[in-house]
Amino acid sequence: MNLNYLAFFLIAFIPLLIGAYWYHPKTWMSRYSGVSFVNPKELSVGKVIVLFILSFTLVYGYINLIIHQMGFYELFFTDIMQGNAASEKVVKDFLAVYGDKHRHFGHGVFHGIINAFVFALPFVAIAAILENKTMKYVIHHFTYWLITSAIIGGCISEFV
Repeated sequence: MNLNYLAFFLIAFIPLLIGAYWYHPKTWMSRYSGVSFVNPKELSVGKVIVLFILSFTLVYGYINLIIHQMGFYELFFTDIMQGNAASEKVVKDFLAVYGDKHRHFGHGVFHGIINAFVFALPFVAIAAILENKTMKYVIHHFTYWLITSAIIGGCISEFV
């Protein structure tokens, strides 16, 4: 299965770009939620690099959750790596017919939204409960992850 690694790399910038807006102290959402964040001037190059690496890891994890064909390919991956020509033929035949099925932006958005509810909401809510944060805190962070996951999912499905 051929992946577009340039698109994969560029998609990793999406959480950083949305986060730069979403968590900026002067945006309406930050003022509404009353949550204090890191001052943009306090971000060092090292912190931004760490954020990008984490973002890259997130996008990598989302690929298997959004592109259904990856799961089929992974069933035969070991056999293909061992040189099993029959397994390689099965995969090539399957992908020739179904390789582009559900590979559009809307389907990726759908899976991104599901991922936000399944992964981001529990983590944000658990952290908020344990840190005695308000519901505004949960709404602020979860909405960021909902929007970010939807866009990441759409881009992965369409371009990767």
